Order: sequence, then structure tokens, then C-alpha cells
Amino acid sequence: MKVLLDENITRRSILVLEKYGHDVIHVLNRFSAGENDEDVFQLALEEKRALITLNGKDFVILIPPKAELELHYGLIWLRGFQVTKKTYEGVMDVIGLFLKNKGDSIKNTYYAVKKNQDSYQIIQRYPKSPKVLVIDR
Repeated sequence: MKVLLDENITRRSILVLEKYGHDVIHVLNRFSAGENDEDVFQLALEEKRALITLNGKDFVILIPPKAELELHYGLIWLRGFQVTKKTYEGVMDVIGLFLKNKGDSIKNTYYAVKKNQDSYQIIQRYPKSPKVLVIDR
């Protein structure tokens, strides 16, 4: 799967996601720091990449149901926790495996990833789904 990491995600995450077979680029490989969110999202659309970010509130307004858009390649919003040098590997392992299993079925969806003690929950926010995936790490 093709993935774009927003600038607030450490570049070290690339290697973790690549071990699951994903084609990963970081925003700072294409733009200078501070690029506006619309341009970042447009890059994800043009290159058919799912976007992983800590700033989901800035991107959910660009996708359904907030905006009319026929197709996007998925949004994964890490909510309520920081991805640090100590924690990035754990959460990216969870996301890497999740994306490997979901594949292209994440098109036109957005997920929230939340930390709950020693596990991560991946919750499909749009379209609504009652399923919550909990992964211990």
C-alpha cells in the first residue's frame, strides 16, 4: 500500500512500515516544513496514498462527510498521544499490519488510532462502523 506520513510523524516510521511491504514517503521528502494541509492532502490524492497524521482535525474537513470528494485513499489519525522516538515503532507496527490486512479497502475511510495503556485501538470513524480493532503492544 502507498502511504504518506505527515511532517508530525517521525521519519523513522518509514522503515517500520516498509517491513510490511508498504511504499512510504514522508511529507518532508516533497515539501519544506510547514506546507499547508491542502497541498499535503493533494499530494496524497495525486500519488494515491493513504495519509497518516497527528493533525487529523485539519484533514477530516477535506474528506466526506465534511467535504464532497469522490475518492481519497484513506486517512489515519493518531489521536491523543504523541509518536516519539520511544513509541513510534510500536504504533507503526500496529498500523503497518493493519494496512497490510486492509489493503485498498481503506479508500474513502478514515480511522482514529487511540492508545489505551499497552494497546492501540483502531476505530473506523467514517463511514461509521461498530467494529473496534484492539492490538496489544
